Amino acid sequence: MGNPDFTAIFPNAEQINDLVAGQHAIANAIRGERKNGVVFGFHIDGSESDPELAVTYLGDALGLIPAHMDYSAGKFNYGSWADAFFLPRPCMLKYDGTVDYYLDRNDYTKKADGTASDIADTAYGGNAMMEWGDNGIIWYKVVPDAGDPNSASVYIADHKADDGFVAWSFINNQGQLVPHFYTPIYTGSNDGNGKMRSLSGLAPTTSTTATQETTAARSNNADLDILWDTEVLADIILINFLLILMGKSLDTQTVFGQGYHTGASSAANLHASGLLNDKGLFFGYNDGSHSVKVFGMENWWGNHWRRYAGHLLGGGTQKVKLTHGTQDGSTDSDYDQTGSGYLTVAGATPTGTSGGYISKVLFNALGMFAYTASGDSDKYFCDGLWFANSGTKYALRGGGGSVGLLCGAFYVYLSFDPGHSSWSIGAALSCTPRG
Repeated sequence: MGNPDFTAIFPNAEQINDLVAGQHAIANAIRGERKNGVVFGFHIDGSESDPELAVTYLGDALGLIPAHMDYSAGKFNYGSWADAFFLPRPCMLKYDGTVDYYLDRNDYTKKADGTASDIADTAYGGNAMMEWGDNGIIWYKVVPDAGDPNSASVYIADHKADDGFVAWSFINNQGQLVPHFYTPIYTGSNDGNGKMRSLSGLAPTTSTTATQETTAARSNNADLDILWDTEVLADIILINFLLILMGKSLDTQTVFGQGYHTGASSAANLHASGLLNDKGLFFGYNDGSHSVKVFGMENWWGNHWRRYAGHLLGGGTQKVKLTHGTQDGSTDSDYDQTGSGYLTVAGATPTGTSGGYISKVLFNALGMFAYTASGDSDKYFCDGLWFANSGTKYALRGGGGSVGLLCGAFYVYLSFDPGHSSWSIGAALSCTPRG
């Protein structure tokens, strides 16, 4: 069988077709030739206020047991998901985007072979990251309900089951479909040389602007080819879908852990990285004073807000970009602070009470986008939404150490200009390597 044809999936796809030629493992995943290929699914009923009842399993997820943090036993219960194909693995990733070695998933201070790791060494030429795609590219598809964009079916597959499935996180800045992308184990910290790092034992760097954060993140790149950046919207959408799939709930704090959301009043109160090095891929508490860990990453929510690329609110219009280049249909290469050439999320002008809980999200083929804040901490999406419909606002996510139960996986803050800085705002790394 010949190589796959991307022309029906991505604009300007001839270059991608050429680049994928010969990459046998990737081609197999795209064509769906892998044995035992799966398509997990879930449906979200946007009219159901109970965050558990709102989610029902579909496809190969039918009959599976959801995962959850067992707070009384002090351990994470994977349910049916302990061997899910999409689970990432921790590694030390060199500046050139290649894996140096993998970490012991239950103790990051050790390499997979049991010897000491470099997770706390600022002289190390790379960062501690989670590698996604160990068992094939992760594809997703969003199908909004007919006549109801607040409800949808979402499918997660280990192969391209049909032309509606996308894998934006696996498209690098050269437009190549690559086997892996990487997200930060730790929140971003400055190493003293102006470079943002993901390493253990460091205080998070805050009080920075979007420009400063982007510059610090991209300082990890060895040349003009942008592998390293701040976190990006495409990765956040995919990971949040996976959290819903595993937990079968829209209340991520109850399922996985509340995160550090109470008691912080200055940068001195923020948690340093590495507090959950020996807690496996998932761990949490239900008291609001401890960090949370999901998919091997600390503080996916809580501790402090994290600014990310690819999502802005301009004059009440949400603008998004899912790839560095134009493969997602956007018209300008690279992320920016104005939304020039970004895609418009029609029908998602924020409403309700800024600083309230998300009650409605809009689903489209790109993902899901919060836009109504009229809920509560135990209803609908259970996380906070801030917005200001004038000017251009650069998105923050996760929530910080002083916002209470408003923080969570779906929390989004669309009220600050790109130049705003605060002790409670920082960023973290991402990396999508060369093909």
